[in-house]
Amino acid sequence: MSADKTDRRIKTSMGTLTAETITVRGHNLVDDLMGRVDAASLFFLEVTGRLPSDTENALLNAMIVSIAEHGMMPSVIAARLTIMGAPESFQGAVASGLLGAGDVFVGPTSNVARLLQVEAAALDGSDEEKAEQIVDLYQREGRRIPGLGHPHHPIDPRSEKLLAMQRELGAPRAYTDLMLAVHKAACARRGKHLTFNAVAAVGAIASDIGLDWRAVRGIGLVARTIGLIGHVFEELNQPSAQTIWNLVEDHSDYFDPSEAGVPASPQGRK
Repeated sequence: MSADKTDRRIKTSMGTLTAETITVRGHNLVDDLMGRVDAASLFFLEVTGRLPSDTENALLNAMIVSIAEHGMMPSVIAARLTIMGAPESFQGAVASGLLGAGDVFVGPTSNVARLLQVEAAALDGSDEEKAEQIVDLYQREGRRIPGLGHPHHPIDPRSEKLLAMQRELGAPRAYTDLMLAVHKAACARRGKHLTFNAVAAVGAIASDIGLDWRAVRGIGLVARTIGLIGHVFEELNQPSAQTIWNLVEDHSDYFDPSEAGVPASPQGRK
């Protein structure tokens, strides 16, 4: 085989199969994994190439559970409206909800991990000194520090539980300690309490158990998939999308853009 053709060969360490076997990350799927590991362990294996320790697995399972369900969130509303319009497309409805997992909802877990693994790594000093530099940086650039604040929970019970588990299990906590320092510095700078929310806990603890920041958003995607499946199934059996649509119609006012004093393009919100 020529060198040119060799270079075009696709390489992967994820999985392969023969007529008799299926191999996942070097493990026999049937003999080594089925009935022996849970879905969180499989996620960890797929992402890191190794099976998690008992401590890592316990924390990862708890993180998935912590952000799987939070009521009628925007992603849930999107999924419910999608299944109303396309009742034959269960997967489409779930996918529509996942598409809303961005920098505001679900996705900030990876932004927290990036702050800790990338941005903080470029700084010198103690955790407290790095925290002050991070708060300065975000303030100068007009960015919101991910993981801080919550519209409903002054104290987020999910992050409290995750942090308690981390302590009880004796898990690594270098990134978590740094994120707590950032939280303290941000509260002092703002002169008010900011919630250390579940996003902050997940991003920090995921970093402490060795997950690359780019994969941390996957925790939220796995978690939210579970929640969305439940909501879509409930919508099929106990519809609420029509009520949501009616509420939007009842509270929507049309204006003619040609009218004097009315902007041609309404300003969006970030």
